[in-house]
Amino acid sequence: MKFKTKTALVLLLTASLVIQVFTAVPAFASDKDTGYKAAYYTLIKELHKGDEWSGGYDQYKLIHLDNDNIPELLAVDTPSDTFDNNGTYQYVIYTYYNGQAVKLGDYASGVASAGGYRGDTKYIRKSGKIYETYHEAASGDGNDIVYKLQDGEMKEIAHGKFNIASDAGEWNGKVISDIKYSIKLNKAFKLSKAKSLEEIETISYKAMRKKLK
Repeated sequence: MKFKTKTALVLLLTASLVIQVFTAVPAFASDKDTGYKAAYYTLIKELHKGDEWSGGYDQYKLIHLDNDNIPELLAVDTPSDTFDNNGTYQYVIYTYYNGQAVKLGDYASGVASAGGYRGDTKYIRKSGKIYETYHEAASGDGNDIVYKLQDGEMKEIAHGKFNIASDAGEWNGKVISDIKYSIKLNKAFKLSKAKSLEEIETISYKAMRKKLK
């Protein structure tokens, strides 16, 4: 009888420990995986109002820029006929780092004016990399910049300067031929795997608010 009693107590204690483990783990995982939602939900309210960079971001998307389970927030101000935003898409990207939404940078794509900005911004999913290219139509002078997400911020890892009429360029401060320039660029950022931010299917402000609840 005593043996049966001890056995029953051991089983009871074991079951209790198992229940505690299984109830604790999902709660922790849920907090970690969904904490970004509350941060982004508060953030898009401000982004929708606008700032000095944008008259108000009207389209949104959760993208996987780096290789973790928490997405980044892409906000888009679509082109309008205003002087400040003539023919260009304005972007801002945020990540969730150390329990808060952190701005990674402002980007753009499109054609600003007849003699002005021509550019595009691309990313490679789960690579952490963003590629920004642009030039001035009047002069032909331009820049190719490659960034990588590291420790909650976008860090420049390569920079090229070019002129669309020239057969040479400058890569990380060194003048090289246009052929070598292309090789260097593709080594830093695989263009064949990239997707323009313009190509991303976004959703409205209201739809994103609902998604983040």
